[in-house]
Amino acid sequence: MNSLEVAALREPISNEARVLYCIYLRPNFDYEAQSTTVNNKDILSLLNAQRTCLSLGREVSALFKELNDVGLIALKRDNPQETIGSSNNEEFSRSLNKRQVTLPLFQADISALDLGDDSAHLQHHKIMVTWRPDEALFKQICQLVGVIESYFDADELGEFIAYWLGRPEVQNTPYQWTQKFVLHLKQRRMRKPLQADKSKVGHQWVAPTASIEFDDNVKQLIKKYSEQS
Repeated sequence: MNSLEVAALREPISNEARVLYCIYLRPNFDYEAQSTTVNNKDILSLLNAQRTCLSLGREVSALFKELNDVGLIALKRDNPQETIGSSNNEEFSRSLNKRQVTLPLFQADISALDLGDDSAHLQHHKIMVTWRPDEALFKQICQLVGVIESYFDADELGEFIAYWLGRPEVQNTPYQWTQKFVLHLKQRRMRKPLQADKSKVGHQWVAPTASIEFDDNVKQLIKKYSEQS
């Protein structure tokens, strides 16, 4: 198991979700199909080995949502461009039996990440008020876990730093801090925004891109003169 997966599994998710990933999804990964097929019967048998903790398909789906939220899985789609990070919250409210899921962090080639040297994984430190994520690493982790807009503003960064400044006992590597920040952005953008100009893409709320919009009067004028020409 690579460091990307280990860091994600240390996020605040349930132990059942961790078992689902480590004991079911990882070992049953189909290298040819580049995915794992969900079998609710097998999953319930695994998780209920000693006592019944789950009984419904949607309860299993809730575990998949936990894994999706930390970037460990994504629902596979016919269009490869829609695979990573495109899962909609509504899809996890129903049974995923027989669906295929990809494992983005397992499939990621850690050697392809531009980490510079081992210090990104070996040096642990608490968060500092001056902390900033490494730009290249930030963008690559955004792509891996499906954050649509790979940028952040002062409010998003300040909220993250302020939270961890209150927990000085927590020390992480530069990679782990960056990964936590990316997951913070993803979860933040999955909540409905206060700004009315945000639009929803997949399961994330994003800012609209610059464009030209015409009101009804302008559209009528355009139609009128295009018919005369």
